[in-house]
Amino acid sequence: MLIGDDDPGHVVGGWSGHVRLKVELSTQLQQFSWACRRAIFSRSDDSGGDTEAAGPFESSQVQSVKEPHISLTKAFYLHEHQINEFVREIENCVGGMGCFAVGFGQLSTYLAANKRRGFVAVDVNYGMESVRRVLDRVDCVMEKFGQRKFFRAPLLHVSLLSVDLEADAVGEMGKVGATLGTAMDEEIALLAAVRIDQVECVFGNRKFSISLDAE
Repeated sequence: MLIGDDDPGHVVGGWSGHVRLKVELSTQLQQFSWACRRAIFSRSDDSGGDTEAAGPFESSQVQSVKEPHISLTKAFYLHEHQINEFVREIENCVGGMGCFAVGFGQLSTYLAANKRRGFVAVDVNYGMESVRRVLDRVDCVMEKFGQRKFFRAPLLHVSLLSVDLEADAVGEMGKVGATLGTAMDEEIALLAAVRIDQVECVFGNRKFSISLDAE
């Protein structure tokens, strides 16, 4: 499944932006991520590191996602002078919204639009309406700044592993998904819901965190 779409193009003097919901990497999610990583390889050590790759992937190609999240925007660019105003608008639009929980129903694989990177992710199957309420408000801000809205029917997910792809390995992501989907069914069913309490606006190496109201 492709995610993202063509980059709108770099804006001279602009910053690449991304709005997302922060997902805390719990011990359970981290262990699940390691288990997925181990399943991709023929042999692995107990800490989640891999010693020999199975199929087209080298160990260095498969990495854990350091900051798991649920994306709320496509790729976009803003000029430096627009960033603070944009963040204030996001803060205002989610003001009064409370924290909520999301749960996971299945494991999927995704491809970036440029097909240079694949992702192993868990799909959100609980709390989707809460995510969409935040998304609708973020979309309004995106329109106000002349940016594209998110997908009409987004596939809400949390990526746990990132896979650097060679041109001839793109088709292998589908095989990985089929293998992991079977191998990890029981583990997915045991994943606990996670609390969503922050919206993050990321521009390059700058991150702005906006807290949702406590329940």
